[in-house]
Amino acid sequence: MKRRVGGLETEYGLVCVRADGSRALEPEAAARELFRPVVAMGRSSNVFLRNAARLYLDVGSHPEYATAECDDWWELVAQDRAGDRIFDDLAQQANRRLAEDGQDARIHLLKNNVDSAGNAFGSHENYLVDRRGEFTRLPRYLLPFLVTRQIVTGAGGVVRPAPGTEGEAQFVFSRRSDHMWEAVSSATTRTRPIINTRDEPHGDPTRFRRLHVIVGDSTMSEVSTRLRFATTDLVLRAIESGRALPEAGLHDDIAAIRAVARDLTGTAALPLAGGGTTTALEIQQRWLDHVTDLVDDEERDVLETWQRALDAVRTGDRSWASTHLDWAIKERLFTQVAERRGVGLDDPAIERLELAYHDIDPAQGVFHALQRRGLAPQVLPEERVEAARTIAPATTRAHLRGRFVSAAQQHGVDHVADWTTLRLTRPGAMPVQVLDPFTTELPAVDALLEEIRTTGTGAAQDPPPFA
Repeated sequence: MKRRVGGLETEYGLVCVRADGSRALEPEAAARELFRPVVAMGRSSNVFLRNAARLYLDVGSHPEYATAECDDWWELVAQDRAGDRIFDDLAQQANRRLAEDGQDARIHLLKNNVDSAGNAFGSHENYLVDRRGEFTRLPRYLLPFLVTRQIVTGAGGVVRPAPGTEGEAQFVFSRRSDHMWEAVSSATTRTRPIINTRDEPHGDPTRFRRLHVIVGDSTMSEVSTRLRFATTDLVLRAIESGRALPEAGLHDDIAAIRAVARDLTGTAALPLAGGGTTTALEIQQRWLDHVTDLVDDEERDVLETWQRALDAVRTGDRSWASTHLDWAIKERLFTQVAERRGVGLDDPAIERLELAYHDIDPAQGVFHALQRRGLAPQVLPEERVEAARTIAPATTRAHLRGRFVSAAQQHGVDHVADWTTLRLTRPGAMPVQVLDPFTTELPAVDALLEEIRTTGTGAAQDPPPFA
């Protein structure tokens, strides 16, 4: 599939603290405060926005944002960053209300992967695949790639020994690797597989299937986020092509993913299912070389960035990676702070720094401070990210959903939207289904928009400030 639709779901960590750092509100209460404008707008904590993204409160009081469908990975990055901006606006509104009420409390939203209590937050990738393909064949080739992809796109972090056990704190490519328990499963929370096989295509089930990958890290770097999707797309393209593929089935995917996380050289021996061993660098390099002839001129920079990332691991020269890739940015930052303060990686200051790195508030977050100093990448122009807050991708089904939600909000018309269906909430209203994720024009949607414009009974409204 040369043109593929994908999307990213991000769970945010939520904490509400006093000025002294103590907890001010429990997560449930903080989430209610955060989502107050959302519920006021849609009478629900689960809404679709003008940019066609989904904003909702997930199980466990996790704020979550799912990007609209994208067929360009830089557009996906823009939509992902727009989600950070939208949630930051909600947090700032909530903090102003708390201050006006005289409460010593401030909400922070963290785009992190594991908190100080060991709770993991998801960053789930979705890729459209052809229903006619052999879905059960995908994991055989995709799993070794996903297990080792963290040496390129991991968020980095520090793993500390469990209380009462021996050992030293260690920097790793991905902390989320320790929270994976199965290679493939239909569950998402109980066992946390690398690949989730629950069959929810969000499209025509006779034509499409959705590949749901839940092993990835939430990343702050635009380079890391784009590379995660672009490289996986290329590997999927190679698998779908029917050509001969690299055989590197691992003996134990879960043992391997933990071993890879802890080996910053990328050379630890990983037992193969058929005997012998390989390494994370070998698997990644093999896939990179294998997909080289699948890219066009516009995608060639993906290969160049992928190779630079692998070379940073292979040679130990982090000069490029330490200003572009999350894991390497954090490795440099933590090392510098630990050396300057004369502490180890297990020091509470490093733990606080790790959380602050993922704070999405531009005025508070460490990653944003590094960006301002030129020590972290900012590829997309500001106007593109800002536009993505209110404008849906123009080349997928999201375009129709975005027009529908925008028109309904503008004319004060009650409505319901999901990934495949648009409907007005009035007696006799019939839903309009959009089952093809590549559709950007549909007469039934045009008729629905005309109905909104001509028969809307609600007063025209300004769009909500966060959407």
